[in-house]
Amino acid sequence: MKAHFSTAVRSLVQLAALSGLALGLSGPAHAVDGCKVLLCMAGNWKNISQCEPTVRQALRDVARGHVWPTCSMGGNSETGNQLVAPVQCPEQYRTTITFDASDSSRVTEYICPFSGVIHVAVDGQPWTRTWWAPSGDSVVEWLPAAKSAFASSPDSMDDKFDRDHAAWVISEQIRRASDLAEAAAAAVAAQGGGG
Repeated sequence: MKAHFSTAVRSLVQLAALSGLALGLSGPAHAVDGCKVLLCMAGNWKNISQCEPTVRQALRDVARGHVWPTCSMGGNSETGNQLVAPVQCPEQYRTTITFDASDSSRVTEYICPFSGVIHVAVDGQPWTRTWWAPSGDSVVEWLPAAKSAFASSPDSMDDKFDRDHAAWVISEQIRRASDLAEAAAAAVAAQGGGG
C-alpha cells in the first residue's frame, strides 16, 4: 500500500508540475503542509491562487527561524532549504562594494537581496531553486528538467530569473566595453597622442 501511495503522490507532483494546476489541498491553519508546498513549488506557485499563500507562509516561517516543512509522501521528490552566503547569490542579483580598510588594503563585500534558497527535486531530478528574502520577495530559477517538462507550455513558468540574468549579461558586456574604451583612451593619452 505504501509503495502504491508513494507512486500516486509522485504522479500528482508530476501532474501539478507539468500542467501548472494547483491541487486544492489545505493544510492546518497553524502549520504549513509540506506536501502542499512540494506540489506548489514544482509548478508556477506565484500564479496559482491556492499555492501562493501557502508558499509565502512557508518562506515567512523559515525567515523567522522555523524549519522548512517536509513531506514524507514525496517519494523521490523533495524540497529543502539552504541559507545563502552573499557570494553564492546568483550573479545578476549580487552586488559588490569595494572599500579601503583601516590597514590600507582593499576589501570587497558581497551583498545579496536573498537569504536562502529552496531546492526542489521532482523524481530525483533538480527542478527549481527559489531564492527568497525575509521580506517575502523571491524569484524562481527553473532548472533544465523543469524547462524540458514545460517546453510545450513555457508560459507556465515565470521567466523573471532568466530575464534578469539576460539583462545582467548585457549590462556586464556594456560595462566591460566601457572599461576597455577608458583604458585605451588612457593609454593613448599617456603616450602623448590623441590628436
